[in-house]
Amino acid sequence: MLKVFNKIKFVLLGYALISACLFAQGTDTWTLDNSAVKRATAGQFSTDSDKVKSKDIFDLQRAFFSAGYLGGGSFSQNGGGTADITPTTFNSGVQGAFGIPFANGMYLGFAARYQFNDSADITKDKNGNVSDLTPNNLWTINSKVALRAALRISETIAVHYYFGLQPNTGTGPSIYSLDKVIDKNTKADYSMIANNGVWTHEIAASIKFGEHKLTIPVGIVFHADNQKQKGTYGDNIEGNAVSYGNNDYISLYLNPEFNLALAAGPMTGITVGANLEFGVNNNFGQNGSYTANSTETKYEGKQGKDRFDGDIYASFPLSWSLANDQVKLAMEPKLSLGLVVTNTGNDYQKIGNGQTTGRAGYRSDVRFVPYAELPIGTTWQPVEWWQLRAGTALMIQAEAAWITQVPAKADGSLDESLKTVNTSLTTKAGIAGFFGMGFIVGEDFNIDLFAEVSTLSVNNLNFGGQLTYRFN
Repeated sequence: MLKVFNKIKFVLLGYALISACLFAQGTDTWTLDNSAVKRATAGQFSTDSDKVKSKDIFDLQRAFFSAGYLGGGSFSQNGGGTADITPTTFNSGVQGAFGIPFANGMYLGFAARYQFNDSADITKDKNGNVSDLTPNNLWTINSKVALRAALRISETIAVHYYFGLQPNTGTGPSIYSLDKVIDKNTKADYSMIANNGVWTHEIAASIKFGEHKLTIPVGIVFHADNQKQKGTYGDNIEGNAVSYGNNDYISLYLNPEFNLALAAGPMTGITVGANLEFGVNNNFGQNGSYTANSTETKYEGKQGKDRFDGDIYASFPLSWSLANDQVKLAMEPKLSLGLVVTNTGNDYQKIGNGQTTGRAGYRSDVRFVPYAELPIGTTWQPVEWWQLRAGTALMIQAEAAWITQVPAKADGSLDESLKTVNTSLTTKAGIAGFFGMGFIVGEDFNIDLFAEVSTLSVNNLNFGGQLTYRFN
């Protein structure tokens, strides 16, 4: 793993990392975690704040404070591409971290990032009416939040807490949205609330055995994918109902990782781990009630779905020092085997006294995903005050899928005679790279300025700066 000097640095960094991992880790900036690619290519700096973010605080001894700015200019609504070129999709945020040592080897660290992306747009006429044909959004929240608190209890034990909030990918344009319709002539006054966020809470314990380390994170994730309507829709018409999508569920995960310090030639160790996530949901369709002229109609929908998403992996960090330590080369080959299983049961939807069942039938989706990557990074430092970094990552993945479907009969029971099994195989490969340079002019005071391209296109540009001061 490349060591980046803990001194004043001016950094201009650009990189592109292609990830085929099953979980949102590593290349996801907002998880605050390391990955094999970033470690080997020096895309992840070895600074105090990054150690707090990556649950690696055993060797931190000095107090520090860090604050910075994160900017991004995306030229399309979805981040990338060439359509809808406009500065209105420009996003920005802030990041900060601090660490404080205590007596008896204890250390407290905290790191957080917040990306601003909220909006409101509503039009009212002279009578205060708001139509759904004109902008009627009272508030939209789409800001990303990630924070990590770390406490080193002793030289061998540390505990960590992580919280993250981000959009539920593929379910809606925002984390939370509140729209309003008011029509005083028809006595309509109702709200439309969309929840499409993902809330993550994680607790992790790290145990150090000499130079070896075991980290065991356990987390719960709330995936929201629902739209709620509530209020009055006219004279003597009221409603309070929620419609659930396919990705409204709760999941639990366990991601143990063991770092074995093993010096054997250029190899500095072995990292093995697993990412195991289990999710279940029973929400489906429309649930709630509507009342018209004192007559209530109830809605009830259910559909069982269970999910397993996991992989096991091993990586092997390698490092070389060349040309009297002026050139450092690092690699971290990684192998991963993934398994994704999703079982979807028959549905049930009741509307008043009527009932519709068996519309979905049964579906089982099993996917086996082997994956390999070879990140390579180098640092060249011909003089003490200047440093140049470059790297690349080669990736290859295969995915074999078995999808079993059993349709439903008219009475809702499954029709085994129409059972089908579909098998498919896809493969893909990718290459990514980054570059960076640093000017080093001090001891305790760091200034990092960076720019990065998160895809192989300048249409998605991130940039920012971070200031760090170490004391005592």
